[in-house]
Amino acid sequence: MNNFVSNIKSQVIPLTVIDTQGSFSNIPFVFFYENKTGSDSFMQSETLRNSFFMTMQQVPMFAGRIKTEGRGRVSIFVDKDNINMPDYRESSSDVHFDDLKAAGYSWSSWPQGVNTAGPMTEAGEDGEIKLINVHVIRLKNNSGVMIYVSMVHYAVDGPAHMEVVLRWCQNFRLAEEGRSANISDLPPFVTDRSLIHSSLSSERAPVDEETEKTFTGFSLIAEWLAWISPKLRGRIISTIVDGNSKETHIFHISAASFKRLRDTVSEHIPDGFKFSDNDLVLALATKTMVQAQQVVEDRAQGILKRIQSTIFSQDSSKILPLAVIFEVREHLGLSEKQYAGNVLIPKIVLADLAELKTQTSAESLARAVVSYEPTTRTMSPAYIASHVEMVTSRPSSFTRPISRFVGHKTAMTFVYDVMPNMYEADFGHGRPEWVSPIQPFRANAVLLLTHKDPTDGIDVFMTAYPDTMKVILKNEFWMDVANVIY
Repeated sequence: MNNFVSNIKSQVIPLTVIDTQGSFSNIPFVFFYENKTGSDSFMQSETLRNSFFMTMQQVPMFAGRIKTEGRGRVSIFVDKDNINMPDYRESSSDVHFDDLKAAGYSWSSWPQGVNTAGPMTEAGEDGEIKLINVHVIRLKNNSGVMIYVSMVHYAVDGPAHMEVVLRWCQNFRLAEEGRSANISDLPPFVTDRSLIHSSLSSERAPVDEETEKTFTGFSLIAEWLAWISPKLRGRIISTIVDGNSKETHIFHISAASFKRLRDTVSEHIPDGFKFSDNDLVLALATKTMVQAQQVVEDRAQGILKRIQSTIFSQDSSKILPLAVIFEVREHLGLSEKQYAGNVLIPKIVLADLAELKTQTSAESLARAVVSYEPTTRTMSPAYIASHVEMVTSRPSSFTRPISRFVGHKTAMTFVYDVMPNMYEADFGHGRPEWVSPIQPFRANAVLLLTHKDPTDGIDVFMTAYPDTMKVILKNEFWMDVANVIY
């Protein structure tokens, strides 16, 4: 750690709207490692700690502070004389790894206090927004280790989060093998956001109407949220999110289920139309959630049933506000660049509620898949360039999506791409037996996760309001396709 502190250099990293549009949340994952041989030297704490700070030395932006410079301009300020130390904690637990495994790693089986930061980005115990929080928990009788890693979305997206964890693993292995000198030979991370702009296509394509309306339309609330400090903004958003009860589950959709679903849906798809498993989950998840929301609404009495958000210019009873988020490193040629930043592009869709509410069948699901084609098939280098150009000229626009969505109880977020490399994080003692997000999260979100066996489908992290989730768990079509993990 002393080397980390002494080697930090002052710098300022101006963030883009591509970074700040997700700035309200953290990216937290917990990795479970089993000490299968009962080794006394299993993932030793000192080596874990030292290699972590070696990693932080390679990505010094995590020693910085988030600051607003006015009208939505946000930067990470790293001051070598006033470091915002990464929050690295260690503890031991009387929970045995076998108990976690027997419980299927369900959240209820975890030791108390695993996550040392919440799901939303806000100041911690010392009054600072920590850019990274780590908690290493050594389990009973050294039976295993749980590692909680949370990074602020200001700094990185999911793929970059996993790349930083993988680098920590590399550094640990080199240190354990007595080859710490080789750490300096590893390729450097890039945190300069100008890489995004220099990678943009010279061509342009029209931005979707609702996406453009969301990011360019004026909202007094959005402007205010962009103007205030990150700490105050985080406290406000966290209060709103925490004030709403929600229920979360992780489902598994197997390769066999995907094949069965694809075969039946294909019979109702136009000739030549190509669709992916991601398209199937997008269509099925939105139909399932909308149908559940309708059941809950139908149970409401009197005026409560007729209350609708007035945020949208259209009749909100007829549309579903949906943000579909795409990871676009490959489109920009950044897959091999070690870019530690955000490369996510959202598309805002107003989906037809009447169609989504129809009972799910192979035919209705096929219609839903086809209806999303304008959203899923138009992501291109030219489209990305137009989107980046649009938001760059409006630095305060990053608060507009959340200000538009937060007042609409049925609005959904769907992350289209599967979180990569989740089970590649090997510290030299074997890959993790399980990797999981933490349970608390905002409602009406769907994330696609790598399954432990990547050849057998994917896992789906889904959140909803409790009454809605109860209905989802009784939806026969969804439950025939997806199995509850916990």
